[in-house]
Amino acid sequence: MIRLSIRKKLYFGFGFLTVMIVLLWVTGSYFISNLSDRSEAMLHENYQSVESAEYLVKTIDEIENLQMEIIFYDRSTENIDSIEKEKQRFEEHLKDVNNNITESGENNLVESLNQSYGLFVKMLDKSLNDTTNARVFFFETLLPQYKKVRNDIIKVSDKNRNAIIYKNDSLNRTASRAFLLLSLIGAACFFIGAYFSLIYPKSIIRPLKQLTAGIREIANRNYEQKLDFKSRDELEELAGAFNSMAGKLNEYEHSNLSQLLFEKKRTETIINNMNDAIIGLNENFDIIFSNLLACKLIGVSSKEITGKKVSEVIGLNRLLRDIFSDFSDNMYIEKPEFSSIKIVSENKPAYYSKEVFQVLLSGEGSNITPAGYVIILKNITRFLEQDEAKTDFIAAISHQLKTPIASLKLNLKLLSDSRIGNLNSEQSELIETLKGETGKMLNITSELLEISQIETGNFRFDLKPVNPVQVVDYIRESSEKQAAENNIFIEYILPETLPPFFGDNEKTAWVLLNLVNNAIQYSDKGSKVRIELKANNKFVEFCVEDFGKGISAEYLPRIFDKYFRVPGSVSKGTGLGLYISKDIITKQNGEIWAESSPGAGSRFCFRLPLSKKII
Repeated sequence: MIRLSIRKKLYFGFGFLTVMIVLLWVTGSYFISNLSDRSEAMLHENYQSVESAEYLVKTIDEIENLQMEIIFYDRSTENIDSIEKEKQRFEEHLKDVNNNITESGENNLVESLNQSYGLFVKMLDKSLNDTTNARVFFFETLLPQYKKVRNDIIKVSDKNRNAIIYKNDSLNRTASRAFLLLSLIGAACFFIGAYFSLIYPKSIIRPLKQLTAGIREIANRNYEQKLDFKSRDELEELAGAFNSMAGKLNEYEHSNLSQLLFEKKRTETIINNMNDAIIGLNENFDIIFSNLLACKLIGVSSKEITGKKVSEVIGLNRLLRDIFSDFSDNMYIEKPEFSSIKIVSENKPAYYSKEVFQVLLSGEGSNITPAGYVIILKNITRFLEQDEAKTDFIAAISHQLKTPIASLKLNLKLLSDSRIGNLNSEQSELIETLKGETGKMLNITSELLEISQIETGNFRFDLKPVNPVQVVDYIRESSEKQAAENNIFIEYILPETLPPFFGDNEKTAWVLLNLVNNAIQYSDKGSKVRIELKANNKFVEFCVEDFGKGISAEYLPRIFDKYFRVPGSVSKGTGLGLYISKDIITKQNGEIWAESSPGAGSRFCFRLPLSKKII
């Protein structure tokens, strides 16, 4: 049996159908053109001759009638002129007949008409010129010749009428043949088209449905699925390739199952022997595994939580709620703040950090599919103890250094007193330099001491209703003195009335003074610093704005980090001031932020909640 591919079948079927349609078009065009040409020729050749013959009969009859009137009634000039006009009209139509001889034998009939009419004209002219025996001449000579002319005209007309009838029958026969032929070709096109529209698609769709069902079975790991196509085309090759693939998958499934189980067991062993507690979730937030350390810490067995959703296990104990605090309503919400989890095991407190990693699977192209989450609990107790020891050491050193530095500052003040003794210019300059450096050392130790108090929780707040203007007045003298030293003007924008906020007056003033000092340090001489206060129905807002060089957008997110300083800044601070400011404001339930653009200056703002009491 001949093997034809699907492409060849389509080429053959649609090619044959195209040929039939073209044949139908050519045949129809030929017959239509032929019928049109023959009909036009018939109208031009025969109908014109018949029409001319009718005019000739009318004209010869009119001439005869005028002749009779002249002979028997009125021999007037008017009647004679009318005969001449009719003769001219007759000759014009006769000329048309002579020019349109198309049928066999028509030439002899027209020649006879020409001769008989010529003789009739001679007789007519004689009867008009010679009135002797005019009536006898009319009946015996002229009237018989008139009848002869009329009969010749009718013969020419009959000849063309018979030709019209014959040609019309021929046209009808041609039209019938064309209709029959076109009907046969159209029927063939219809049946071929119907075959390809109804039969051929089924021969393709049926195997495709079987292939789709087979693929679904393969997806369900039924690798024994087979296809059997006997179409002797690409579909049969496709079925063979599918069966080969299914066989290979079946072989792979059985040969690698033990290897996969071994790898799974090895992976579980590695996870269970890790020093960190690990819990795994799938993309539907179902717990799929938890290692031995994790089960020990949370106080439940792996069987109790494996296979269950996060929402189902968070109610088992407080620790599970802390571990899954980032997961809510089948969503993972990342929390940027670091917080440790305290776990008491064997009557000993331990602290753990929590890290959540999203597992992503790479698909075809650049498609990435979420596959779940892995939660890792790391024991950071040792690091927290070291950090606490560091904080205690800094607090102790800062406290011990504060007293001698204060004493040094007092002695420098005494040295500059003229009552003790006069100093030359170089000694005075040296004393002023030492005062500046001593002040910096005192500020650094103060900030370190405050940092240690913040980290140990010993930073106490005296929260009460505070008038915002009092905070500005508290720092006004100190800030204006520093501004005057740098030739900088401070502009105050203070509303007439402001509601009190709930906070610590001194610590809020420290934050405002720190922001103003920073603004003065980063401002050009001769510029200004703006302090603005405003309030709404929830907060009082403090803003300090300078018009210096500003801060790049890449550094703004880190501006409140501990020890961070903007690269290339002219100030040589510790990088602790803004960190302490943020901690003071946030612990008073407030917010602090920075806005800046390079070349346009910076704007630092914080806001504190309104007091419910009126002062």
